[in-house]
Amino acid sequence: MAEAINSVNSECHDLISLLSSEGRDFLVGNNGDQVKIKDLSGKIVGLFFSASWCPPCRGFTPSLVEVYEVLCPKGGFEVVLISSDKEEEAFNGYFSKMPWLAIPFHDSASIKSVKGKFSVRGIPHLIIFDGAGKVLTNHGVEMVMEYGKEAYPFTPERINQLIESQTLESLLVSAEKDYVIDKSGSQVPVSQLTGKHVLIYFSAHWCPPCRDFTPKLIQTYHQIKAKENAFEVIFVSSDRDQPSFDKYYSSMPWLAIPFGDTRKAFLSRRFRVRGIPCLVAIGPDGKTVTTKARQLIESYGADAFPFTEEHILNLKEKLENMSEGRPEKLELDSMNMSL
Repeated sequence: MAEAINSVNSECHDLISLLSSEGRDFLVGNNGDQVKIKDLSGKIVGLFFSASWCPPCRGFTPSLVEVYEVLCPKGGFEVVLISSDKEEEAFNGYFSKMPWLAIPFHDSASIKSVKGKFSVRGIPHLIIFDGAGKVLTNHGVEMVMEYGKEAYPFTPERINQLIESQTLESLLVSAEKDYVIDKSGSQVPVSQLTGKHVLIYFSAHWCPPCRDFTPKLIQTYHQIKAKENAFEVIFVSSDRDQPSFDKYYSSMPWLAIPFGDTRKAFLSRRFRVRGIPCLVAIGPDGKTVTTKARQLIESYGADAFPFTEEHILNLKEKLENMSEGRPEKLELDSMNMSL
């Protein structure tokens, strides 16, 4: 993910030429106000390709609004909607929820031109430019979802800084909440988990694949614990009510974020959780090892621990060598029997 976020196109663009058209040198706000495109000069600008008919767009827009409302008043950030809506009523309804600017709906030629310029194939899509018109990132959606306002000014250097500064505390501590809970409901300070291997388990009782995977994870948990005590799992629930959470958690031997805790939304955004079950591995240094720990456990069980890329590559090589050696052994055994 870090590699994808940090991959940029260094080409520079004249945003005035890009966003204007013959007879129009302005953008519009959702109240109809016109803002000169030249007023964007020197600002970090995000081109937001989106549409009301797109569920992922509607899901992402509130996160971008939250970031915008923090950064825009500081004067150095702006967003411009490049709409894919087909009907003006749909455009107006969707745009009314946005505090930023847009290319006017009726200027379909300009909208088409901008989409073609950047070969946008899927939405939501957010391209962020620096004050000189240089592309900072084509992965603005991922930046906003994972880091929110902390991603500003959206440079690769800033993302690397955020990745390097990640700790278990930065993930699990929020305001006065500096704890998780155990099976008795007692608070366990996050500080007691520092330096451990931690799996963050996004799951819910109403989810059949989750209920299928949980027994496998429980078995794996005990196997890993038997050889590495500095290991823990934290359940992050998507259950719909406290009784469902309580029933599901009663089957688990590990820790949890309390039901309804706001940290659940933060963690889901940070790790871009799109579906459950999802299992994220955090190393002893607090850095993300992998967001694919569930798949690794499905394939290798407890042998996947500690889930690092190097370990998995070595494990695959070992298994391949064992597989390649087996036919030879069977052949030799057959020869010995014939003798």
